[in-house]
Amino acid sequence: MPAPVVDAKGVNLHLKNGGASLHILRDVDLSLAPGEVTAIVGPSGSGKTSLLMVLSGLEQASSGAISVAGTDIAGLNEDQLAIFRRNALGILFQNFHLVPSLTALENVALTLEIAEPSLPWSEIQSRAAAALGDVGLAGRLTHLPSALSGGEQQRVGLARAIVGQPKLLLADEPTGNLDQETGAHVIELMFGIARERGTAILLITHDPTLAAKADRQLRMNEGRLSERVPA
Repeated sequence: MPAPVVDAKGVNLHLKNGGASLHILRDVDLSLAPGEVTAIVGPSGSGKTSLLMVLSGLEQASSGAISVAGTDIAGLNEDQLAIFRRNALGILFQNFHLVPSLTALENVALTLEIAEPSLPWSEIQSRAAAALGDVGLAGRLTHLPSALSGGEQQRVGLARAIVGQPKLLLADEPTGNLDQETGAHVIELMFGIARERGTAILLITHDPTLAAKADRQLRMNEGRLSERVPA
């Protein structure tokens, strides 16, 4: 059996709110295999996004062990965490977060420029164009975000997330700003590319139809993660 991409055990997260301490994540265990697509559902405020923040190293767990792509992220400093995120993670947001003054190609290329600054510009362009081709945007390379539909902008975001060949793709409500048909198309692309490349996906969604497309469904409730049995 291949090693898990994510191996988290007994993860707790406490955050301060004024003088009070809030227990956000409670003894969370999670394992994700290469190429596995896992959806997390649950009410707002249950800790779903906080779990993604902890797995990405953007928030430090209060206790527990977290290994992502073979790296124990608990012992990393900020510089090491930045390198870890560049090398191991792709992140897809609900809001597209594209740079409005850059073309689709330049938005995707920017990720590679930051992650691998020694790469020749010609190779960066080639890899960015290939990623956009993978999401069906080979004919939109020179378009600014303002000239793209919402679905096309999210596909640029997906190309940006996968261009570095990440081991783990974190997606936080990636279809929240899209209509149902467009969202379904983006999800099919994302799932297909990740499974083909062996990238694990952890997806947060409020959409039960979308969650049902995943290999596994989990539920977060009051900071606790459990297997969800589909209705």
